Amino acid sequence: MDPLLSSPHTTIPDDDLVVTTGEPWVRQKVQLIRQHLIAFTTALANQVDEIIVLDLFAKNGLYCLGAKREIFSGIPIMSLQEDLPITRYVFCENDPEQFKALKVRVNKYFREKNAVLMNGRPDELVDKLKMYIPESRRSHRVATLCIADSFSLEPSFELIKSFSEYGFTFLVPLTFHLGAKINHRFYLNRERLKVNQFLGAGDSDHSDWNTDNNLLFYKQLVGKWENRVSELGFDFSSTTQRLDSGLMEIPTYQMCLLSSKYSSKAIQTDALSGSNIQFALFNQN
Repeated sequence: MDPLLSSPHTTIPDDDLVVTTGEPWVRQKVQLIRQHLIAFTTALANQVDEIIVLDLFAKNGLYCLGAKREIFSGIPIMSLQEDLPITRYVFCENDPEQFKALKVRVNKYFREKNAVLMNGRPDELVDKLKMYIPESRRSHRVATLCIADSFSLEPSFELIKSFSEYGFTFLVPLTFHLGAKINHRFYLNRERLKVNQFLGAGDSDHSDWNTDNNLLFYKQLVGKWENRVSELGFDFSSTTQRLDSGLMEIPTYQMCLLSSKYSSKAIQTDALSGSNIQFALFNQN
């Protein structure tokens, strides 16, 4: 079996703590993130001194389909389950109940892993995160994969900007509520500030948006975001993933990868093909 399709899972039983209810496509999304994680660490294992995984929106670590039917791993538990050359895991979660559940599960089943858990919003934890995630230097090269799966218009542009000089690689499934009621008009009117924060666009009046439906709005949002993060020096790449969701009523979504040091396209090609491409560092400093 392809190593990207199998995993030595530590079984996490129902422990009566909170579990996030998800749709079937969410399990496929976690699997796709897993493939990116494997590709990233495999390619960089012999090129850097330290590999760090940062999950900005870790939740409680578990998903389920229906009423705790078919429990499966969320991103933090999935990353801890893998036998990969990762030196440190940093998990951020703002909700106290979700944070408590994740902390219990990590301490009980993955005590041997070097995992740091932080309770708070990512934008409020920037200084603390920089204490636990060293900046890459010539004498000590650090590669950090920052996963931002919030199911909302996050991370903010300012958060990405604050880490742009740290050489982070950002993996962002661009998914958020988008349907009949919470639609493109809702975002461009009532949630205008949120859109501006996501794009780092200031107090824009959005007069340049030419959207008649949710799909056009989504495509324009991705295009504008790509332009903005590219201005920070990030190499941007995205893949189109099929979507069947009652919460995001468009046929596909974009799995976006931003990197200031590596080829994002090479990472995604490796993740999707499993061919172990050994991409080179752009900047060895």
